[in-house]
Amino acid sequence: MTVSLLPPISYGLAARIDDTPLTEGPRFVRTGGMSRWHRPRSGVLMADARTIYTVWCGQQVGGLSRAAAMLTAEAVLDDLPVCATCDGRAVGAGQESDGPTGRRLLFGLRTLIPPRWCPGSRTDLYEPLPGGTTARCLACRDAHPIRAMGGPYASRAAIVQHPPGEALFAPCAFHRWRHPVRAAEGRLACACGRPLGEARS
Repeated sequence: MTVSLLPPISYGLAARIDDTPLTEGPRFVRTGGMSRWHRPRSGVLMADARTIYTVWCGQQVGGLSRAAAMLTAEAVLDDLPVCATCDGRAVGAGQESDGPTGRRLLFGLRTLIPPRWCPGSRTDLYEPLPGGTTARCLACRDAHPIRAMGGPYASRAAIVQHPPGEALFAPCAFHRWRHPVRAAEGRLACACGRPLGEARS
């Protein structure tokens, strides 16, 4: 039995263009040196064929050749405990149907929810519209005013801060909506180099 994994979201730009985010993984993971089983939250297949899982408590399992071999399991059959932080968060996020006590748990997933403000806000990620005072945001395709920003020493023109429109771009698997940059022909890419998905209808 495999479980669905979340995108391997990163706050930095460390992910490489040739890494592959995994969408499914084992139910439990640990290395031979760990004192308990953990639940995987996300996984990455590296370009050199190493697999690394980030578990719900924040650790990473696998990937280092000097580490003890990674073990995976569908069910815990030995005497080792399961990490309570991993188990509670996995259940609360919906990776499993209920917790060990049979009660429903809850854990919020902020990084999967579209941002409150469009990532194109207050940037030069726009296409000017006729008249010169409004522009079409490249991130969400909505039209908004252009304003001078930055003060007297770093002045620039930018589209005003606005909520994301209905056509907000599909996020990067590693960085979500955090680092959009202008690419060729009015398209967007993530600063890590991955093209961003077409706008959602």
